[in-house]
Parts: sequence; structure tokens; C-alpha cells
Amino acid sequence: MCTIKRSIPFIVGVLITTSHLNAQFSSWLGVSVNKSLGKHLDLEGSYEYRFKNTNEFDKSNFDFKFTQNWTKGLETFVRYRNSMENNKFSGLNSRIYAYNNRVSVGLDISFLRLFDISKRTKLNWTIAQQLDNNQFRRNSSILRNRLTFKHDIKDFFLSPFVSIEHFYRWNRDIIYREDEIIIAGGTSALRYFLGTEFEITKNKKVVFAFGLREPILNQSNYIIRLNYKASF
Repeated sequence: MCTIKRSIPFIVGVLITTSHLNAQFSSWLGVSVNKSLGKHLDLEGSYEYRFKNTNEFDKSNFDFKFTQNWTKGLETFVRYRNSMENNKFSGLNSRIYAYNNRVSVGLDISFLRLFDISKRTKLNWTIAQQLDNNQFRRNSSILRNRLTFKHDIKDFFLSPFVSIEHFYRWNRDIIYREDEIIIAGGTSALRYFLGTEFEITKNKKVVFAFGLREPILNQSNYIIRLNYKASF
């Protein structure tokens, strides 16, 4: 809990520092279902609907994730995502929506669990390599690193968490502007989340979080995220 308290001023400071920017607001609503396939295997399916500026459709995501638990605190995973978004190039194919595909593989390490330090407090490092296949846009290859701190409060239904994620784009693009030429690539964005998990029952939870995504070349994006999670 002390680490969470120390992290909150940092997140708030970031939000205040960027509040003067011309930022976009997004809300993400989702549902996910996790099915255990045995002691070490899990399969998860999820759907997420994203709004831009509270009422304008942004995109929707269907995800399927397969997880292998190798030992206590060490997991690998494979994820597939199909996304639908407004087609900015509808003049080329007369379609309203564009469909994109993503495949990612990754590793999740829960340090406090791995070294048997704590069962209620989690400090996780998640690293994932994703490949995006996009319609009318160049395909991208991105490395993502995320640190998450979460604490399960004893005899209470809340589990607060804080996370920070770094996006590194392997592709290099040349962007021509009126007064400069930019070579895009490398660090493309940072994303922060501060939220809590509400435990409804042992196998049903609701996650609420407030986030900020800071791209290097585009405007910042404030995010409200609400997700229902069930497992069986």
C-alpha cells in the first residue's frame, strides 16, 4: 500500500503537467471471460468497445489470449486481436469500417509471487512483442513493456493498482511537415493507469481505471476504462 500511495502523486503530477495540452478523451467498455484448461493453462476471450469524446465510435476489439503458467509467478502468452474502426480511406474501397489484425507473444513475471514474498501484493513486469496488420496503413512492429503494482486489501472488496507502459516501435517512417521532416520510430508512447478492482464474487470482478496515453507525435489521450471480468 505504501508503494501505491507514493505512486499516486507521480500519476497525478503527470496528468496536471499535460492538462494544458489539446488532449482527446476516450472511454473503454469491455467484458472478458477466462476459462481454466487445467492447472497451468488458461484461455481468455474478451470484447471491448471504445468511444471517442464519450459518444463517438472509435473502435471495437475482439481478443483471444492463451496463457501457459510455467511456475509460480512466471507465465507466457499468445494473444490475437481483431479490431474494427472507422475507415478513413473509404473512398478507396467504399467500406465504412476497416478491419485490422494483431498477434502478440509475451512474458509476465510476478516478482513477489515468484520469490514467495507476498500473496496479496503484486509487482508484475509484462513484456510483449506485437505485430499489427492494418488496412490502408503500414504494418507495425511494437515492443511493449509494462510495470504494474497491485494490492489486494485484506477483508475488503477493493484491489487498487497503478501501471506504466512503454511502447517502442521498430518501424521507421519519414513524416514530412510544413517546417520539418520527422523520422518516426523508437519510443512511440507512454501510457499510465490508476484504478481499482471491485470483487463482486470470487469469480466475478469489475475493473475501473483512469488513464493517460502520451504519444510522441500526436495529442495526449485521457482514458476512462470499465471492464467486467468473469472466470470459471
